[in-house]
Amino acid sequence: MPLNLRASTPANLKTLCVPAGDNVPVPCPNVTAEDVTFNLLKDDEVIHNHTCIRDKTSQTCKSQKTRVAVELHGENISVTFMLPGVNASSYGVYRCEGIVMFPPPYKKVSSTVLILVLVEGHQCKFNKDHSKPKTGGDQKDGFLWIWILGLVLLGIYSVTVTVIAGVILVKWRRSDSQSDYMNTKPKAPRDRKKKGWVQHPIPRHF
Repeated sequence: MPLNLRASTPANLKTLCVPAGDNVPVPCPNVTAEDVTFNLLKDDEVIHNHTCIRDKTSQTCKSQKTRVAVELHGENISVTFMLPGVNASSYGVYRCEGIVMFPPPYKKVSSTVLILVLVEGHQCKFNKDHSKPKTGGDQKDGFLWIWILGLVLLGIYSVTVTVIAGVILVKWRRSDSQSDYMNTKPKAPRDRKKKGWVQHPIPRHF
């Protein structure tokens, strides 16, 4: 599902890379009114709401029964939604909006912060500060080192092949020279007969 980063007011996108099982806070805008509803949205779809009604002495808040925990801070009903135990399915862009139900006029106030949740081992590689994943510059540096390593390996391979080819060529030339020498050496005629000394009898006188 494509992520929709649009909001009713200009917002800043904050990227968090967190280990599975961690909690992620999603802050809501500060809204002062007697009747306020806070909506938690994931990819611009409401997944939880929290309604607070305040009188002169106290306030009463009700929320849907979901896995999303809610914390209340301050007198101005500053609400922070807490995403508990995130996992691979928690991936998405979260934001909060406050809706003034009473007194009139009806008013919607969106948070200026969008939270992009990435889960370690699924969408990102976690580091200690829950910081952003590797940037484009880091990826370019990685590709550069890969190219350099590839060129070095290619150079070593080329030198090795050249040396082996040279050794084979020298051996081949030596073998070829010996063959030429043997082919040019004159051969003895096959029908040559051995010549021996003929002894003539010596006359004897009695």
